[in-house]
Amino acid sequence: MMAVQPHPVAFVDESWLQQRGSPGAYLMAAVLIDQDDVAPAIAAANAAAAGQPYHSSELYHRGHVGTIEAMLDVVDNHAGWSVVSAQVPLDNGRQALTPDNPQNMRGHLEDQREYARQVSLERLLRYLNAQRVRDVYLESRASMREWQEARDAGSRLPATDRTDIRAYRRLLDQSAISHRMRLVHVKDRSHAGLWMADAVAWSAGRAIRADEPQWWNRIADVATVLEATTGAELRLNERGAAPPDGERGPHNLSQSAQAMSSPTVYSAGPEPNQAGAILRSLVAQADQARTPASDQLTREVLGYVQHIAERVEQLSRTVDQMLPRAAGTSETTPDRTATPQPRRDLHDDVEPATQPDLGE
Repeated sequence: MMAVQPHPVAFVDESWLQQRGSPGAYLMAAVLIDQDDVAPAIAAANAAAAGQPYHSSELYHRGHVGTIEAMLDVVDNHAGWSVVSAQVPLDNGRQALTPDNPQNMRGHLEDQREYARQVSLERLLRYLNAQRVRDVYLESRASMREWQEARDAGSRLPATDRTDIRAYRRLLDQSAISHRMRLVHVKDRSHAGLWMADAVAWSAGRAIRADEPQWWNRIADVATVLEATTGAELRLNERGAAPPDGERGPHNLSQSAQAMSSPTVYSAGPEPNQAGAILRSLVAQADQARTPASDQLTREVLGYVQHIAERVEQLSRTVDQMLPRAAGTSETTPDRTATPQPRRDLHDDVEPATQPDLGE
């Protein structure tokens, strides 16, 4: 009898970019680890953190980039695979108008993020189901106070986390994922499995925020980026900027990088934040992935027709250049030989010697 193959375990975290003038992005990252390798991976992650609390953004601002790189190396060495579900632009599919009242802006932005989170989560769960993952550990967004209030009200989960459960149950009802899959909200941020997912989400987010893909490139060979709506694979570093020379210290950030280093930043100032090359490329790939196949086929056919027309025109010019030209003719005026005309003295006012009588 064959041994049952153990199912992988997934640890999940998020990152997002939401700024004025930028298309924005919502990223939900998962690190997949074979069940038998979870314990060694957790031990390696604890060693990488050197006994300190781990959060990539905070470590970056404090100048501890080496700790982040050590955590990414743990992912590279111990994870079976990593996947990022990307919703770009962040508000894709949302028709809600931007509120005129600035007091309503915060709620509007939160609604955008929540919608993007649910779209990204559903795509991620579909992918994890295809990889036979059974246990999905996701950091709870609720505070300890919210957990206590939920317990006091006799609820198993705080309201903040219930939207995730609704997305999970929708997929169950659609038979899109197995009923054996569990979605577990972890309220303890010190779980080392979540640190690995945090590092993956941060490295992808850093690439799109500041055109700095060098950290993502440490795990790019064992990672996939999926467009959240369609599941199409995207290339995070497509036409991306080259990594900066050497390691950029967090205390010497460029002005644009400083503005984009936090995943929760939203600039309400008058100056818009321009999207970098990597984010623009990601948006273009996502738009193409979401384009209906019929529209894409039409564009391809039109492209082929235009290409053929250009080739025909080029061939016509080549043939014209190859044909010999008659001597003494102009390049622009065709050679026209005069048509011979009969001599007037042979028929004008001359009658034949004999002419038959013609009856009526």
